[in-house]
Amino acid sequence: MKKIAILATLDTKGEETEFLRQLILRRGHKPIIVDIGSGSRPTVSADISAEEVAAAAGSDIEELRASKDRLNISKIMIKGGIAKLKELLNEKEVDGVLAIGGISGMILTSSIMNELPFSLPKLIVSTAASMPGSNRIFGPTGITLMHSLFDVAGLNHFLKAQLDRAVGAICGMVEGEIPYLLPSSEKPMIAITTYGYTENCARQLVNGLKDNYEPVRFHAVGVPEIAMEKLIEEGYFKGLIDLVPSSISNALYGGTRVSWPERMEMAGRKGIPQVIAPGGINTFTWTGIRVSEVTADLKNRRHYFMDPQRVTIWLNEDELIRAASIYAEKLNKAKGPTKFLVPLGGWLSIERVGTPFFDPQANKAFVEELRKNLKPEIEVKEVEANIDDPPFARAVIQSFEKMMEKNNGGP
Repeated sequence: MKKIAILATLDTKGEETEFLRQLILRRGHKPIIVDIGSGSRPTVSADISAEEVAAAAGSDIEELRASKDRLNISKIMIKGGIAKLKELLNEKEVDGVLAIGGISGMILTSSIMNELPFSLPKLIVSTAASMPGSNRIFGPTGITLMHSLFDVAGLNHFLKAQLDRAVGAICGMVEGEIPYLLPSSEKPMIAITTYGYTENCARQLVNGLKDNYEPVRFHAVGVPEIAMEKLIEEGYFKGLIDLVPSSISNALYGGTRVSWPERMEMAGRKGIPQVIAPGGINTFTWTGIRVSEVTADLKNRRHYFMDPQRVTIWLNEDELIRAASIYAEKLNKAKGPTKFLVPLGGWLSIERVGTPFFDPQANKAFVEELRKNLKPEIEVKEVEANIDDPPFARAVIQSFEKMMEKNNGGP
């Protein structure tokens, strides 16, 4: 028997939640209803009441029910919901989480689920799954989003069928043990960030390391980077090769490939060996802009359209110098061995000697500023190659393996 938490606002979704409870019981598992509603009193009993959820956030449910400040109410119920779910986790009293609702319920429950570990299955059933921006709900901890064609408001045959499928899905996720969710005992797992401009390098790294390590690649487009760092925090990875930490540059200069404020800090905090490369650090990306929409400011910058909807924009020397101090500040927090490798032949596959995208002076300014701000124990090593060429991949592998051996993390 598995234990499945149902996150629900019982002031509006009581009947539907009770139906879910019965479906889970019928499949031989134990439902645990967690009430995160803050409106009128519920007509269905909860295993963890709204009063308990509010109290876990240091608040009183009656005061919340009397309040008109929806934003503050949401923040409190999210905080309390996270606290109660983490209590269940610590006591090994939950194996999966299921939630239902519209846009408000989806935002509430995803905010709670995104603070839970990847290893815990999470499923949200929502009529808002097809709305613009719903992709942000998935977050970095592995939420599965199921679209409901029928409003979750009053049971009917169609909605019952939808909820039955949802219960079948979450029960399937929690039944049996999944050994892949445990940190590997056969080979040390290592994380590698990459994207299109470093694809050859990433492939060479995987091929060169897979005999002794289990490489896991993360596409450096934002959320996957957050997921990677949360998994580092949970102890899955013994080392990191961060080819593309450029979401920091994107955050600084208004790009769309952004992750979170703690980017490039978690591996250092955990003290695992890390090799950093400057893949895309000298650029930021705009997504959703067409060639016909190029502004005068963009025309004056070096830029490259990867496809009709995405453009890579290069930073100038002053912008790179500013960025270098931010990267150095993050790297200086590292408690473990850290090395920064610089490919002198370009930081993207298309950025090569003789192309209009190659600016060795600006890149050099970044490296000089980085060196000036880094603590002495972090080595900056230059490699005579483009980031996507075999000599650079070999240099990364050599540096990484030496660090792992010294840190007792080698094969």
